Amino acid sequence: MTDSPPVPSSRIERHIERVLNDADEASLPLVRDVLHESPDRWYGQLVVSMYDSLSDRQDYGAVLPAAAAIELLRGYVRLRSRLFVTLTDNHAHSLTMDPTSALLAGDYLYTAAFSLLGSAPDSPPGDCFETLTTVLETVTEAFARTYTSAGSADHDQVMFLDETAGSLGEGAAALGATLADFDGPDRSHCERLGRDLSTARQFHQILNTDPNEAMIVPPTVNESRLHLHAEQRRNDATQAIDTLSETVDVTRLRVFAETTVTKQDQWSPATDDNALD
Repeated sequence: MTDSPPVPSSRIERHIERVLNDADEASLPLVRDVLHESPDRWYGQLVVSMYDSLSDRQDYGAVLPAAAAIELLRGYVRLRSRLFVTLTDNHAHSLTMDPTSALLAGDYLYTAAFSLLGSAPDSPPGDCFETLTTVLETVTEAFARTYTSAGSADHDQVMFLDETAGSLGEGAAALGATLADFDGPDRSHCERLGRDLSTARQFHQILNTDPNEAMIVPPTVNESRLHLHAEQRRNDATQAIDTLSETVDVTRLRVFAETTVTKQDQWSPATDDNALD
C-alpha cells in the first residue's frame, strides 16, 4: 500500500455533482453552498479508506456512491445545526438563514443521500441503508434533545458532538466495512475508530476556528473540557487501530488517522482559511 488516498476526491465529487445539478434545477442554492464548504470529503474518504483496508477487492462501483451519500448527509447535519442555532439564539452568532430554504435544502440532501446509495450498479446491501437510517435518527434525536426547552438545561456538549459528528464517522466506517464484507468481533473496532476520529476532529474544529463555522455548533463551549475529550478520543482511535492491526492490514487506516490528527494540530484561524468540517 502507498500513503496516497485509495481514490482521489474527484471521483467522489462526480457523484456529488449530479446531485448539485439537480438541486440547481430545483432552485435550492443552499445545497451547493453547504456542500462546497467541505471540499476535503473527509467522511467519504473514510468510507473508501475503511473499504480499502478491509477488502481484497478494488471494486469501487458501490463504494463511491456510498462515500458521496455520507457527504450529503454531512451537509444535511451542517444545515440542521445552523438552523437550530439561528432559531434558538442560544449564544451570540453570525448565522442568518431563511428557515424554509434551510429545511427544504436539508430534506433534499438526506433524500438524495438515500437515492444515491441505491444508484450503484451493484446495489449495496440493505445494511448500508440501515446504517444511513441509524445515523439520521441518532443525529435527529440529539438535536431535538439539545434544542428543546426541556433538554437545553441538561445539555451535555460532549455527548451532543459524539451523537452528531461521531455518528457520522461511525456510519462512514460502517459503510466501508459493510461494502468490504467485513463482519465479526472486530467490526465494532472499525466503527469505534470512525466515531472517535470524527468526534476528535470536530472538537478541534470548534476550538481552533470560529465555532459557528464548524459542522456542529454546540449551544455552549467549555474549552478545557473539549480539549480533554479531544485528546481522549484520539487515544481511543489509536487503540482501535492497534486492536484491528492484530487481524487486518491497517496501513491505510493508520495513515488516514495520522493525517487527520496532524491537520487538526495545524489548523487555526490565522493559518487556514478553509478550516471547516
